[in-house]
Amino acid sequence: MFNLGEIIQNAQNGNAIGNLAQQFGISEDQAQSAVQALIPAISTGLLQKVAQPGALGSIISAITDPTHQAAFSNPDAAQSDDAAQKGSNTVSDVFGSDHIAHQIAQQASNVTGLRPDLIMQMLPVVVSIIMGGLGKSAQNQGFGGMLGQLANSVEQGNAGNQQGGGGGLMGMLSGLLGGLFGGTSGANTPAGNSSGMQSTLDSLTKMFQPGSLPAEVSQSGLSEEVGKILGGNKS
Repeated sequence: MFNLGEIIQNAQNGNAIGNLAQQFGISEDQAQSAVQALIPAISTGLLQKVAQPGALGSIISAITDPTHQAAFSNPDAAQSDDAAQKGSNTVSDVFGSDHIAHQIAQQASNVTGLRPDLIMQMLPVVVSIIMGGLGKSAQNQGFGGMLGQLANSVEQGNAGNQQGGGGGLMGMLSGLLGGLFGGTSGANTPAGNSSGMQSTLDSLTKMFQPGSLPAEVSQSGLSEEVGKILGGNKS
């Protein structure tokens, strides 16, 4: 599971779309369309964070959050109040503001025909599932421990040492993501070295890609509209 589309398809034992449909009182086809319309926006928002390493801390914390990881595995957990609240917080982190999230929901509504308010209700749940899936994918590759170290580094305020000789958040990210994707390990490349930084950013870029999208989404102009909306979001 190395892109967002694969994460959703594998979530909740492959039943996430059906579970979302039941939760929100829509058909499975409608739930699938909503998710496929949201994935490009979530991908773009996450990729913005890759371009702003100082903003990665909240994303790393979300990926390691047990609530999100439970939402990926268990539909009951995904429907909990805790998942909804933490999902909403992560939506704000990914997009920068609730106002931007509402604009995203309107664009997804234009493509799917579903009401924008319904899309807004689904968005935190979908984001929670995706964050949990990113964490589970890393754990399955044997990197759960390092993800925990990353989260601890963020919580302790050590992420500011991103350019220090081999330490800090970016140094650990280089080791984790280089191992996940077969890139250059941070153990061999100092975090302050430009090639080590580029390897880290390239790996994150792969992880946050949307995956294959249906023609009605890829040809709808949705990605371009999302890019315009998020283009002004530099937070």
